[in-house]
Amino acid sequence: MEGRVRLVIIPFILSLFSLFSCSAFADLWSPLDDEVSDEDLARRGFAGFVEAGFNNSTGNTETTSYRSRIEVDHFLIGWRNRYAFESDFKKDDESTSQERYKVTLKAEKEWNETSSYTFALGDYENDRFNGMRNLITISAGYGWRAWQADIAYLDLELGPGFRSNEAGDKDKEAIARGAARFEWQVSDTATLTEVFSTEIGQENRITRSETALSAELIGQLSLRLSFFMVYQSKPVDDDGFEDETLEEVDTRTSLTLLYSF
Repeated sequence: MEGRVRLVIIPFILSLFSLFSCSAFADLWSPLDDEVSDEDLARRGFAGFVEAGFNNSTGNTETTSYRSRIEVDHFLIGWRNRYAFESDFKKDDESTSQERYKVTLKAEKEWNETSSYTFALGDYENDRFNGMRNLITISAGYGWRAWQADIAYLDLELGPGFRSNEAGDKDKEAIARGAARFEWQVSDTATLTEVFSTEIGQENRITRSETALSAELIGQLSLRLSFFMVYQSKPVDDDGFEDETLEEVDTRTSLTLLYSF
């Protein structure tokens, strides 16, 4: 299984970095000259994007489906709230082959003097074909800007949480959560992002990774190529039963149009 994942991930990452010039790497390590103040962020009010396109899924679901996503950040002085909704759906004439919905609510209290913040996070996910039925995750903790350059940054998060899954025996357990977000402004028109999280519980460990390359087409419209992976140490079917035929790793490769505001 791990070999198959490497065969998918490694060519994808190499193809992304083959697009970048050597000058982009030089700029990556230059120090940050200007910081954005809380007041500047507060004046922006709301910012976000709407995304729509297609998925190609592998793992426990092998199909091409429709993808939609909206993510909104609400900036206040000292605070940032994030609201997100995403769905992956495919229905044929006879049956539904993919059905996944996810809602995320997050509040961050920023401590500007130390480039750190505290957060509260709530996730709801329903993945009909991946053993996640009304999966609810609640977490709180501490985050910080671990590294920043002129055109890139890395944020890290740690904290405890709680997870409930209604599939099968309705597992409820405490978790430890870690997360990272990396963003690189490769050029004036291209951005590379990596969003990673892992939730470790006694019954199951769920790890997610999303690598995306966005290229501006015209104005606020961009084209995004993304690769998403989710790993479960104990995958179950929708009835909550373990099955040797179930894959531990599910992947989605997406091509979407993104409108930023």
